[in-house]
Amino acid sequence: MPARAALVLVALLLVLHSPGQQQRDAVLDRIISVQATNQYAADILEQISREQGIYFSYNAALTDTLSGKITISAVNKTVREILHELFPGKEIRLAGRENHIIISAQEETPEQLTAETDTIPVKLLHLRGRVISSSNRDPVEYATVSLLGKPIGTITNRDGDYLLKLPEENLSDTVVFSCLGYARRKAVVADLLPEQLILLTPISIRIKEVQVKAISVEDILEKVRQNIVRNYPENSYLLSGFYRETLQQDEAYINVSEAALEILKAPYDNMLRDDKVRLIKARRSPDVKPFHWVNFKLQGGPFTITQLDVVKTMETFIDREFQHLYKYSLNRVVWYENRPAFEVRFRPVKNISFPCFRGEMYIDRESYAILFARFSLDDYGLNMAEQSLIRKKPKGYKVKPVTVDYQVSYYAHYDKWLLHTARASVEFRVRNRQENFNSVFHSISDLLVTNAYPTDLKRFPVKELFTINDIFVEIDFKYDEDFWGAFNIIKPNEDLRNAIKNLVPPKAEEEEEEIEVPEIININR
Repeated sequence: MPARAALVLVALLLVLHSPGQQQRDAVLDRIISVQATNQYAADILEQISREQGIYFSYNAALTDTLSGKITISAVNKTVREILHELFPGKEIRLAGRENHIIISAQEETPEQLTAETDTIPVKLLHLRGRVISSSNRDPVEYATVSLLGKPIGTITNRDGDYLLKLPEENLSDTVVFSCLGYARRKAVVADLLPEQLILLTPISIRIKEVQVKAISVEDILEKVRQNIVRNYPENSYLLSGFYRETLQQDEAYINVSEAALEILKAPYDNMLRDDKVRLIKARRSPDVKPFHWVNFKLQGGPFTITQLDVVKTMETFIDREFQHLYKYSLNRVVWYENRPAFEVRFRPVKNISFPCFRGEMYIDRESYAILFARFSLDDYGLNMAEQSLIRKKPKGYKVKPVTVDYQVSYYAHYDKWLLHTARASVEFRVRNRQENFNSVFHSISDLLVTNAYPTDLKRFPVKELFTINDIFVEIDFKYDEDFWGAFNIIKPNEDLRNAIKNLVPPKAEEEEEEIEVPEIININR
């Protein structure tokens, strides 16, 4: 059998790389600045986590023994120095590992310290359950499960299961269960039972009191561009997220990888600044089949999936400069996330020598914010984009893209819209007549943003950056049952190693006929 060939792809999309193993305790010597007035030590530690991406594990009794609130003004000091200022007069022991720091009393033994290295910084509530339709008891896929008024949440998997991890301080908060085409349901955290069954009621509502004014698609797109700064953040945000990447060869899984990451989201009024990405933790399932003949790799991973933020990148179907390359249609006004939204469809005009997309986007009828977009390359676009999708292929092999599909969604955070989910699905057919080789490789990459904070952070350390040139599958993974810790994730149906068959996306829906006059209806996807 000949040696495996190497196939490396860079598809307007995805893959990942480890930022390199930091030396133990190096995080304690990182230089940072902290300003806090009249705050509890626990709140200051949380502030450091948000602003610097440093996470702490400690016994709550350690901070409870501190008397009153603390004021600290530390400029360009090591994390070690700042922590000793936070615990004046206390003999504390510090241990760092990657971006995590363990704070313990001096009398604790090294064995206790090692055992706590991967523990969760605060005691967490684990809310588990299943969301189903009240009409037919079917699972509600990809329903949003989030705290009311806070950027914390997750989504259900294909069986309607969810897992949401929250600090105990959120016991009195309200959880909102929502999905397109269903009435929202609310429940207080403290009232939710273990393995809670949540029933969502399908709704089909026509709004008789709302008049649909005559408006052209061109006017809608112009208002989208004019209102970007008003609808999306003008300052930087630090996003916490979950990333999953699966790869199949002829329907057999050959890789299932996932990571917790942070995205430093650049302001939307500065198109020249790219978002920055760094990994916090990553793992790959060991129980998958090996590659057969061709070693397939994707390049760019979680960095490239951030480029699916079509508002930030000003994708061609939004950009005024490329608008003439598309034919648009305004089909109707729909309910999306409990808001009326224009459904705008688009496709490339004929006889153009440029790879354009076809798809649809939902635009908020009141604010003109883009709430959701789904788009793909048609056959003509695939042929033109072939060279840009394939970075390297082995001699004698023919590689042809079969499908390239993307989607992105946003959610409201106070008066701004933030990136919520992104998905990229790409298929390639690989042939070699001499070796009688003919396979289809299918890669799916998912991003779920689970938390967001405004931040003054300007950059991540260079050695921690995940860039477009990095390759996720080249990381030295280690499977860890307790990997996720405090991170909210798309909950697998079972242990990841047994659940990979459930990661196939739902089939695309049939395209509906266009209608001449927009009407407001509710849709169920």
